[in-house]
Amino acid sequence: MTTPEIPDVPSGAVRPWLAPCAVFAGALAVRLAVAIEAWTRIPFLKAPVVDGAEYFIRARQVAAGEWWSQKMEIHPPLYGWFAGTVFSMFGDGSFALYAIQALIGSATAVLIWRFTKLLAGPRAAVVAGALAAVAWPAVLQEVHASAAGLSLCFAAAALNLSEWATRGRPLRALAPGLAVGLAGIAHGMMLAFALVLLLPLLSRTRRGALVAAAGLAAALVPPLAVCAHNAGLDDGSYTLQANVGLNVWIGNNPNADGYPNLMQGPPYDDVVDRAWRAGHLTAAEQDSYFRGEALRWAASHPFRWMALCGKRLLGTWSSAEVDSSMDARVFEEGLALDLLAFGRWGLLAALALPGAILLWRRSGENRRLWLAGAAAAGIPLLLLVTSNRYRVPLLVALLPAAGVALEAAWTERKALATRACAGLAALAVGGGVLSFLNPLGVPTGAYADRDMALGASHAELGDLPSAEKHFQAALVRRPGDPYVLLMLGRVYHKAGAVAPAVEATQRALAARPSYVDALVQAALFLQAAGRPSEADGLFRKGMLAEPLDPRIPGRYGEWLLSQNRAAEGIPALRRAVELQPRSRGYRNNLGMALLAIGRLAEAEKQFRSVLEDDPGNADALTGLELATQVK
Repeated sequence: MTTPEIPDVPSGAVRPWLAPCAVFAGALAVRLAVAIEAWTRIPFLKAPVVDGAEYFIRARQVAAGEWWSQKMEIHPPLYGWFAGTVFSMFGDGSFALYAIQALIGSATAVLIWRFTKLLAGPRAAVVAGALAAVAWPAVLQEVHASAAGLSLCFAAAALNLSEWATRGRPLRALAPGLAVGLAGIAHGMMLAFALVLLLPLLSRTRRGALVAAAGLAAALVPPLAVCAHNAGLDDGSYTLQANVGLNVWIGNNPNADGYPNLMQGPPYDDVVDRAWRAGHLTAAEQDSYFRGEALRWAASHPFRWMALCGKRLLGTWSSAEVDSSMDARVFEEGLALDLLAFGRWGLLAALALPGAILLWRRSGENRRLWLAGAAAAGIPLLLLVTSNRYRVPLLVALLPAAGVALEAAWTERKALATRACAGLAALAVGGGVLSFLNPLGVPTGAYADRDMALGASHAELGDLPSAEKHFQAALVRRPGDPYVLLMLGRVYHKAGAVAPAVEATQRALAARPSYVDALVQAALFLQAAGRPSEADGLFRKGMLAEPLDPRIPGRYGEWLLSQNRAAEGIPALRRAVELQPRSRGYRNNLGMALLAIGRLAEAEKQFRSVLEDDPGNADALTGLELATQVK
């Protein structure tokens, strides 16, 4: 009796679920370990700062039932909706948020594994999946309050769905399109992933143009819905996130009231003030001004511009910028597990370069798909290279290529003796050294200072002694810095120490008389100290220092109105309206001041002018009703 021949079974075909399960389990173990350590050792998870704090505010509103914000936002809404849903199910500020984000990050690693398998086979896919499991930039974003983890997940999903859409009916293109759109309302720059749809769908389907158009139409649905909602909002305190002219946030309406903003505190205020001094008063005008200035500078100094791009790229490949929502490496240095971090930017980028060359040679028609992913991931890098959370989508292009490089290094290890391969190996080693040694020390302002970040988090948690300790440490390094003094004053005021709070705020104003936030804070603190008359001199000094800034007379008039000094507030409010005539907030306040002293016709005129711009403005409707009733 002859024994039947057993056909050769490719490795991994018997248990196709084994590799993705191993990738998922490894990624989840890493993320949970980091999240648990961070939860117990670092205040940022319980009390996020800057962007994380704004996300938490929005999440609490969502948990209370307010899905659509009633005010203009500078952040796209998806992360707020996600975090708010978690809060509503598990409680405000619970660890469940980070546990669920760890699950999403682990699923992202599996998606990267699958995409690499489509391009380069199962062995390279396992390596890329393992790299995705330990990729430190992604891990840190996925264990604190950041939308980057969601955007990376949707980016990886879009790449996989794009390939799936090429093998069926044209309507399949709606799926990757929707993934791109959802990524866009997590991070506005993620709309650059629309390129993922174009190349593979155009080149690998019979009706490529129609399929690509369907995908792009689906991608536009989520951001257009958000923009349509935000375009109808009226919020005079709305801040436009100008990003030096590159406004990439979904839903921003440059025709709305408000002013552009880079970051709070010197030297960032100086950048914005240049636009005020140049006579550009509205948000749209200032955004255009910054964009024009950037383009003119690049055209006039092409070699300096190229040098700047080079420095930014070096900063990207190194760990020069912290992998959290803040700078100064606070998050990383607070973690013991940071010492075990393997997949940092420098190493991944150095591996990706030879891997990309190998992938291009091997992948045949699939190379267009990889090229689309690489191009779409790289565009945000070119648009705005700031902090790690904006670069995280680049991982969907780096990790498959890095996986190919490591797999090739093992299978072709004998060929590594050649000069070319030795050079590529040296590049990878150099990238790893650059990643770990971090020779690029990027100087930061007080806004991104380590102690400032920790102080803000401790203050939010109510640990005022620790907050004061960190702010004082920052002040030692930055003597007289107005932003540090401003924050220190807030801590003193929260602790009930009114006199030190007033002193710190006044020192901030002595260093910068036109510091709007410090002016408002000083007025409030002096009121609490029983010295409200001193606030007048501070506001007047600020108006002399920056005569073209409407915020100062606007806030001065508003403060006088709250002090029942309407007649004194009218000149300041008129000046604010003169400087920023489209501001509905200033006109409403002027109308209320005129109404308070009985000048009904003038008040009615102000309210009606607001209603011409915004018929549903609640403050103007109330003011007009009061003016007509008194008549």
